[in-house]
Amino acid sequence: PLGNLGFLFTMNQMLYILIVMWVFNAVPEKMIMVYAMVFGAHLLPYSWLYKSRGYAIFSIIIPIISLILGNLYNGFILSFTLVLVEI
Repeated sequence: PLGNLGFLFTMNQMLYILIVMWVFNAVPEKMIMVYAMVFGAHLLPYSWLYKSRGYAIFSIIIPIISLILGNLYNGFILSFTLVLVEI
């Protein structure tokens, strides 16, 4: 049953990638920010599925960091920061 639920969580990502593609068409310079926010937020259901506090924390921190840095700086700074977070 958890395998099927994990699959549903994964299929939910299809909607998110459509949103990122729309942002790329509408505001290309913010695409990295939106993609990073979606990447971080998609961890939230998995935190429940795997009972992982780390997933829950990062699913909240990554979108907030992405929103702040994406609005203040260019995509390079945001990308570099998120690489450091992921290490």
